[in-house]
Amino acid sequence: MSIEIRLLQALWFIMPAYVANSVPVNVSKIKELERFGRPIDGGRKWLGVRILGDGKTWRGLFSGVFMGTIIGLIQVLIQRDVAEFFRVPLPQMSIELAFMLSTGALVGDMAASFVKRRVGLGEGDPAPLLDQLDFVFGAFFFAWLLTRTIDYDRFFVIIVITPVIHLFTNFIAWFWKLKREPW
Repeated sequence: MSIEIRLLQALWFIMPAYVANSVPVNVSKIKELERFGRPIDGGRKWLGVRILGDGKTWRGLFSGVFMGTIIGLIQVLIQRDVAEFFRVPLPQMSIELAFMLSTGALVGDMAASFVKRRVGLGEGDPAPLLDQLDFVFGAFFFAWLLTRTIDYDRFFVIIVITPVIHLFTNFIAWFWKLKREPW
């Protein structure tokens, strides 16, 4: 199988998680949603340190899961046409899988925030590879909970391409002043 086909299949599979992971920063500036911007940890601390921090909000969680699931619904609707256009079999997407990928992505991101707080890193401090891959591991774990299978070839392709895509999209978000840091 060619690298192009592997890339297309990997991107098709992980797209709900990519969207879910990127939406929270994009909706953080929407004035109408400010009231939902409360931190998930409610400002609580564990062993004297914030559990997650102010950057993990209910607004981000719900909007990320919602939009990732909507992307999955769109994929379900267009899957046959996209597969025919590219003449390649695509991984079967379902609304349930999109929901699990999206939820897993955001839980993985929260787990990384928890770890970063424990090792003394502040909000926005870089943690190379953890920042880029936390949501991928969460997404794959939650997808596994649903399907009980993992395509390891697809997993490794995603692990390789995600840091580059993540850094590029974060730089764009920083440039557009949606993020405080470019990483």
